[in-house]
Order: sequence, then structure tokens, then C-alpha cells
Amino acid sequence: MRGRSLVIAEPAAVTAPMCEYEIQREERIKRNNDILEQLGVHTAAQAMAARHGKRAPQRHKRKVAAKVAIRKCPRLSRDTQAALEKEKLKAQDSEHDDLMTLQEYLKWKGEDFKGFLVDGHYRGWVCPAICEKYGIVESEEEAFVAVGSAKAGSKGARAGNMHGWSNARAFSATQLRTNPNAYFYRHVAPDQEQAQGDWTAEEHELFLETAKAHGVGDKWGLFASHIPARVGYQCSAYYRDTIIPKGLILDPRFRMTRAGKALFVG
Repeated sequence: MRGRSLVIAEPAAVTAPMCEYEIQREERIKRNNDILEQLGVHTAAQAMAARHGKRAPQRHKRKVAAKVAIRKCPRLSRDTQAALEKEKLKAQDSEHDDLMTLQEYLKWKGEDFKGFLVDGHYRGWVCPAICEKYGIVESEEEAFVAVGSAKAGSKGARAGNMHGWSNARAFSATQLRTNPNAYFYRHVAPDQEQAQGDWTAEEHELFLETAKAHGVGDKWGLFASHIPARVGYQCSAYYRDTIIPKGLILDPRFRMTRAGKALFVG
């Protein structure tokens, strides 16, 4: 008809029938919702959403730091390891090849040897003044006869009653009359106070005088009894670090490095 527009109706959407799986799925969803409704879960969730805003609070997820890939060095081949070991041994051998006698060392430095020769052995005993003052026997032989009494003196050391000292220091403190070498290696005379730091000129001269009179190189406790305020291990260190490098005493058991360090080679 003139003046009228023709309207064509769209066909109604056709709903495809659900399969058996979808029917069961819908039933499970409905059943679960009913259970949640009975438990009041939906109501609680809505209340929390209203309290915190429109969005329900979400649990914060723990942030896990991303793993950084660490590049590992490839394993050295056997040939490379063998080469490194060979170079290491070569370096050690060259270090020993560079060792010099004291005369060679002094000549290399352009200096003359003006000291004296020793065989590395001390043949004296405790300083006579200390022997008399503290009742120490006058010879090493007499001290060995009285060594049995040392057992009684060692009990205090084993019991730990020596004011926190190490076992060696505590034991040596009991040996003044029975084993003075052990005593003076770590202790000065009872009426003295141990000196620390640099040696004085008087101590230096006394060291050389004692070495000339009795020898030097072992039994450092007995040697130290002649030098007030110094103990055996201090004398040993001074011998190695100062006396020998300065060319004051020639001890064949030592060799010198180019850096001026005395090394014991036996």
C-alpha cells in the first residue's frame, strides 16, 4: 500500500537443545548456589563488599622475586687443570730457587757479613741470678731428677684454675722449678712484667751477648731468662725477623728471600 513502510519481523532465536553434560553442569551449579545460600556465604560477601566499597576485598598474593639466571663457569678440562697445577708447582719451585744463604743475600745487597756463626743450639741454663732468687736448680741434669714434682703442679692447669689462660700457658706457669724452659717460653720471672713492642738497644745488645756466650737457636725459654721482661717466643721472633736479616748471626738452618725474610729450611 502506498505511504506505508513494510516491516519485516526478524525470526525468533532458536535455542539449541542442551546436551546431557550441559544439563548436569547446570544442575551442579544450581545445587552449589543453594548450599552457599543456606550457609549465608552470599550474604556475608555482599556485606563485606558494601563495607569496603563496591569491590570485595581480595587476598594479597605474595610477590615472588623473579629468579635471576646465574651463569655458571664451565668446568675446566683436565688439560687446563693439569696446566694450572703445573704452573703452581713451577712458581713454588722458583720461590725456593730464589732462596739465598745469608752471605749471598748480603752480597746481593752490597753489604758485608760482620756477625758470628752459630750451629742453632743453645747450651746454657737459666740465668744464675734467677736460679738463686727462685730456688731453681743450677743445672739441667738436676732439674730432670726433680721432674716428678711437676705432676702435682699440672693439676691446677688441667682444672682450668689459671685465670682464663690457655692450657699450654697455664701448664707452663707451674713449671718454674721443674721445667724452666717451658716456663720462660711463655712467662717472665714472677717479679717482672713482660715488655711489648720494639726492643730497646739494651735488650738488643743483651741478646747478642747471650748468643755469643751460650749459643742460640733452640731452648728459647732458657735463652729468654737472660733477657728481663722478654719471653721465649719473643726472642725466637726477634731472632728470625731482625737478628738474622741484619746479618748479625749466621745460622745455616735459615735461608733468605729477596724480600729480606728469613725462612727455616732445617
